[in-house]
Amino acid sequence: MLIVNASRGDCKNIHDPDCVSHKMTSTLDIHHLNGNPSSERIFIVGGGIVGAALAFYLSRDLPSTNKRQIVIVDRCLKKSLGSTGHAPGFVGQLNESPVLTQLAKETVSEYLSIPGGFSRVGGLELSSSPLGVEALHRRCEMARAADLPAEILTPETAASLAPDFIDPESVDIALHFPSDGTANAQKVTSYYLDQARIQGVDFLEANVTGFTRSFIEDEKAEMIAIQTAEGDISLTGSTVILASGIWTSPLIASADASKQQVTQAPIPIVPVAHPYTFTPPRPPRSGIPYPFVRWPDHHVYARDHGDRDGLGSYNHAPIQLDPTTTAIGAWPSEFDQVLSEATSHLKNGNKFQVRGSAGDSDPWLAKEPFNGIFAVTPDNLPLAGKVPDVANLWICAAIWVTTAAGTAKLMSREICREAGTASSPEDKLLLEALAPARFQGSELDLLTQQALRKYNDIYNRKT
Repeated sequence: MLIVNASRGDCKNIHDPDCVSHKMTSTLDIHHLNGNPSSERIFIVGGGIVGAALAFYLSRDLPSTNKRQIVIVDRCLKKSLGSTGHAPGFVGQLNESPVLTQLAKETVSEYLSIPGGFSRVGGLELSSSPLGVEALHRRCEMARAADLPAEILTPETAASLAPDFIDPESVDIALHFPSDGTANAQKVTSYYLDQARIQGVDFLEANVTGFTRSFIEDEKAEMIAIQTAEGDISLTGSTVILASGIWTSPLIASADASKQQVTQAPIPIVPVAHPYTFTPPRPPRSGIPYPFVRWPDHHVYARDHGDRDGLGSYNHAPIQLDPTTTAIGAWPSEFDQVLSEATSHLKNGNKFQVRGSAGDSDPWLAKEPFNGIFAVTPDNLPLAGKVPDVANLWICAAIWVTTAAGTAKLMSREICREAGTASSPEDKLLLEALAPARFQGSELDLLTQQALRKYNDIYNRKT
């Protein structure tokens, strides 16, 4: 089991080698940690955009009288191996879930403060079906109720915003979200890691394989060690936060030699396959940048990556995976047809590569069609909060780039909240919606099937 960087945007990202390298190194080792035991530590397992944001906000927000040592533990500190590294970064703030809308709005507010972190290129949703047209009108009203600017556009006006993507003859209406945009997940992550380091956060490169627990009272457990390939890390009452994305569920299942669950609550974070592709390189376009474009009727989305275009599709049967070393999986042959059909909805669809490769080369680096793995849950919401039956365990996983900063800030506020004080009413509602224990009482196999069915409902369209 490998714990690596974890999180995602709509699904994949531009392959800029200057962005994916975080250039972080270990600031301590396991021998040092075990030789200087302390309960005043917070271990964040996973250094992707979520783990990095958690480290930043916690190191900034912890009271000066309670500056606990914060340690990010990740298999690779120099390169993003998880979903963060290939997220296309589209941030659409409106969601059928008010919880996700609120978290996305706060996330955009945070990204705008990061140099190069967010570009307000806007977002377009297109429809050419009666039910889709009705849905876009409803979403326009929802956006305005959520204080998000939104406007119904004619096909001709929509096509003028992304002329290479949109054929106005194939569209009935479009919905424009001018305050949406694209986040550079790698720049955001690097910023958070750099700032966390400046604020005293430590880093440990280690391959986490599981945990050791003990029972303390009334069937409540406590994590007493982090198991790694390099040796166990003694926790001595320290706090553990799993920001481990697609590796979270199997990691929790591997406690002790008994292989019992770390927590009795089912943690249905299900890794799934997802195809994404590019056009060959081209000169950058001049003029106003294209918005991110989605065709919810067809479960397809596209964006301008600067020197090429990118496209992804959810229009296929969900494929559950068991990822090992990275969040890029083997290429399923059926994805060739999935991409071929998806490109038919774009005006310049014939320029996209649609045939993946089963070779040994890295398709992510080669800018070829690739299978980017991300996590789904039974209700399409992240899991973020304290695990009730494990005294020192928190989870912050299954989170898109769209809501990463907002969710990390929420977690930081809760962890930093002084003992005896209550969460704010707003935070309480969010934490209840995202509670890791919310699936208690349901069978994991059933929850897994529910999560897989959510794959085709990523856009939350009720049509």
